Amino acid sequence: MTDESPAGAGDSPPGSPDNLADRPPEKMGLGFYASLALIGCLVLMVLVLNYPAARANAGIMMARTNWTLQTYTDAAGSHIPAQSGTEVTAMFGSDGRMTGTSGRNRYFATYTTRDYQISITGIGSTKMFCHGPGIMEQESAFLEDLSETSSFRVSESSLKFYDANGKTVLFFVPA
Repeated sequence: MTDESPAGAGDSPPGSPDNLADRPPEKMGLGFYASLALIGCLVLMVLVLNYPAARANAGIMMARTNWTLQTYTDAAGSHIPAQSGTEVTAMFGSDGRMTGTSGRNRYFATYTTRDYQISITGIGSTKMFCHGPGIMEQESAFLEDLSETSSFRVSESSLKFYDANGKTVLFFVPA
């Protein structure tokens, strides 16, 4: 009995073009590296040139959605979930007006955005008293957080407001 391999396997002598294991690695030509550099430049241009557009569209994206508050920051700096049974909302008009409810009362303000910066000014609200525990405190903290907001980030699933130190002060989700 002889140890033979199947026909065709190993029939090529070492060093022949059919034996890939014996071939030296092929060197990439100048055309390959030029193409790779061109592709890299195009990807970089797409990313860099579209970044300002993403920032400019952030304010528009924020205005397309009605938002419901999930957390706010209290006077001690702690993140507090919005009280169940209260509705705290934010709506941003394309005219620079912001309106919503702050738990019991309605509020209004004006806003301007530039890139990811936001300025919320002229905040006012109705003055109805609410008997529920903590609701008036939540309203006060929410309106204070609005006045301290200086930047934001928005996506399809959330809107976050940050203070001047970069700390999250308000967190919203789509209504």
